[in-house]
Amino acid sequence: MSAKKLEFESIYFDLYELSSGIFAAISAEKLPTSNAGFFDLGNFLVIFDTLMDPYSTVDLLKASKQFTNKDPSFLINSHHHIDHLFGNRIFPMNIPIISSFEALEQANESLDTRFKNFKERAPAELKRTASELLTEKNPNKILELKNDINTWTEISKPSFNLRLPDFIISDSFTLKGTKNQVQIIYIGAAHTKGDILAIFEKEKICFMGDLLFEKTDPSWVTNSNIAVPPNPIQLRNTLIQYAKKDIEIYVPGHGNLCNKKHLLENAEFYDEYYIKKSQ
Repeated sequence: MSAKKLEFESIYFDLYELSSGIFAAISAEKLPTSNAGFFDLGNFLVIFDTLMDPYSTVDLLKASKQFTNKDPSFLINSHHHIDHLFGNRIFPMNIPIISSFEALEQANESLDTRFKNFKERAPAELKRTASELLTEKNPNKILELKNDINTWTEISKPSFNLRLPDFIISDSFTLKGTKNQVQIIYIGAAHTKGDILAIFEKEKICFMGDLLFEKTDPSWVTNSNIAVPPNPIQLRNTLIQYAKKDIEIYVPGHGNLCNKKHLLENAEFYDEYYIKKSQ
């Protein structure tokens, strides 16, 4: 099975159709960030994760409408990290958002800190971005900077708010549509305290969120800005378990499309830098 890159204009991601009705938005080299996806199940459309920049999520919704001719039925957040749920706020309130209980709980716990940090940064970010825009010549970068100014301006307003999940799960379930079916698998504590992934068994495709990265870096261990996985053993074991499954395409939370080799490399990384060092 091979992924087909589609013609879709976005400075934020490249769009791939992995199989009929199964799409992945892979962060573009020109503006690297997190990945997301959308699934046309026939009678309804599922969005899997949003993106850090609101305008990238706007592009994600445009792509889903263009290639499926459907509006989203609901959104799934794979975990609570801000680069996978900041775009939630773009979705109308009539579109329900699903996550694990732990993801909702952790998002709620960190909400005040996030608000404070965003609002404190906004004046400096607006000044820096406006200054950078004065000398920028690259059209893509100009668009990015203008979008950033709009975003930081909105963050500065008293009405600014994040949108958290509406419905919570604590178990796995299957969504059966008239065209496709996807299993939403509750992993629990691994990369975060309440990870979720999505697997299409027949099509041999798995969306893994941040359970999987295309590339890992030992500097993560000493970087205070990068959260320590709450259960690195479960994370390693999940990676090994899914590497043994009959899957051909793995969509990571960050980086390009992956294969079994990447899962085993991730498993070795967590074993070496998180598990052995804690023993």
